[in-house]
Amino acid sequence: MRRRRCVVFAALLAATGWCPASAVEPSRADAAALAAREAEVLARYQDLERSFLRLADVLQATDPRRAATLRAAFDRAREEQVGDRVAAIIAMLEQGQFLKAGTSQQDAIGQFRSLLDLLEAGASDQRAADTTKQLKAFMARITKQIAKQRDIEGVTEAGGGARDLAERQRVAADETRTIGEDVQRFAERLDEDAKQTPESDASGTPGTEGPGRPDREGAERPDRERAERPDRERAERPDREREERPDRDAFPAEAADDAPAEGDDDAARGRRTAQRLRAAEQRMRQAQEQLENTDPAAARSEQERAVEELETARAELEEILRQMREDEVTRLLVQLETRLRGMLKAERGVLADAERLAAATGQSARERQLEAVRLGREQGAITGEAAKALVLLRDDGSAVAIPQALEHVHDDSGEAAGRLARGDAGRETIGLLGEIVIGLEEMLAAVKRAREDQQDAAAAAPGGRSGGAGEQPLVDKLAELKMLRSLQARVNARTQRLSRLFDAVDAPVDGADVRAALARLAGRQREIERAARDIVEGLTE
Repeated sequence: MRRRRCVVFAALLAATGWCPASAVEPSRADAAALAAREAEVLARYQDLERSFLRLADVLQATDPRRAATLRAAFDRAREEQVGDRVAAIIAMLEQGQFLKAGTSQQDAIGQFRSLLDLLEAGASDQRAADTTKQLKAFMARITKQIAKQRDIEGVTEAGGGARDLAERQRVAADETRTIGEDVQRFAERLDEDAKQTPESDASGTPGTEGPGRPDREGAERPDRERAERPDRERAERPDREREERPDRDAFPAEAADDAPAEGDDDAARGRRTAQRLRAAEQRMRQAQEQLENTDPAAARSEQERAVEELETARAELEEILRQMREDEVTRLLVQLETRLRGMLKAERGVLADAERLAAATGQSARERQLEAVRLGREQGAITGEAAKALVLLRDDGSAVAIPQALEHVHDDSGEAAGRLARGDAGRETIGLLGEIVIGLEEMLAAVKRAREDQQDAAAAAPGGRSGGAGEQPLVDKLAELKMLRSLQARVNARTQRLSRLFDAVDAPVDGADVRAALARLAGRQREIERAARDIVEGLTE
């Protein structure tokens, strides 16, 4: 699928890649031919859009994340009016406006490349998810082998039957060999993917951020830091392993053709895991041979070392998962920060325009209505951006308070868009827009702090690694609790405002509207309570 997308969009880029501004002035016949070719590009693009959206509908039930990526890509293309730009180029060519057409074509090429980056980023995310699933499956298999090997070791120590134990040891060795072969193929695929992945893929998810350019430097930092990590640990590892296992050099598994794989990248760790599994298998074969020779003491020694090799292999896979999670968190924080910054800029603009509209006195009712409707459309676009950001957070699933805060912003934004679409730019609408701005500012500050904390932790840890066991959360508990405090403060403020409206005698309000607003606030209060309980009980870890 990824290769097919590259071919299709490469064809589109090639078709739009000519630049008449730099060539000799075309004749009228040439202009008509060029316009016809441009029309073919437009038709192919429109057909491609329909095909991808149908694919998104098919994938919705089985792969909602990929379906959302496809829809987001073409939603972005519609927002940027890619098809309209190509249609305008056709009209320019037909009218003989070759210089303007050439300039517009360069812009169209940039838009097609951005769309291709979006789709490629979705494929990269899917590969990362598949890799994580495979790693966890390998770890489960190795953990099962460790338990099985320890059981065999325990029965050996207890003086079990040598013949039966030798057979069980043979089966365990065969299973370990199979796992090692699977891990070796997995490492080779990682190596191949690393060679084929364009350099731009390391920078997160292009185009899924909000308005504005992503912070590519911040997104590329994890891969750069990994590449720059010192070689001291790799140089010291063989000495440490020899100290921990003094007799390992006498064992055939450390032959010259199976030297430890160098490097701290995922593929190198995968190869080292496969080597450790091969060493564990050979230890098991030696234990089997000792059991067949009725030498349980020697067999136990090999069994212990087999368990050590299996545990080392599992630790290598855990490190791959940790590094992948660290990079995933960095990319996600970059995407959220960029999108939130774009939403905040747009929201401040809507708020400023709404305040001017409310203060204006020289406009007719019709003009005020049209301006409010325009602002409603802009607010609706912000609501859409909030929905896309929510998808990112919910897919991650490691945060509670920030997704809840963003959901509140999304709901408030939808309410504000509806008010503006009805021509309501009054005090309540402006107050709602102000709360949205405050909510976005707090979320942006929290995400920026999370990024800075992650960078500081990576710089302070030995070898550029951030320590800590378990899966790294998107933001820490302290940041989550601070966000919950802000959510609670806004619920309190809105409750007081509604109370004043309900008690006002000079400007009575509809009691049904107030009760509906109070019901929504009650729902938010329950959500805050549930989020606080989840954080305290560690349900998000």
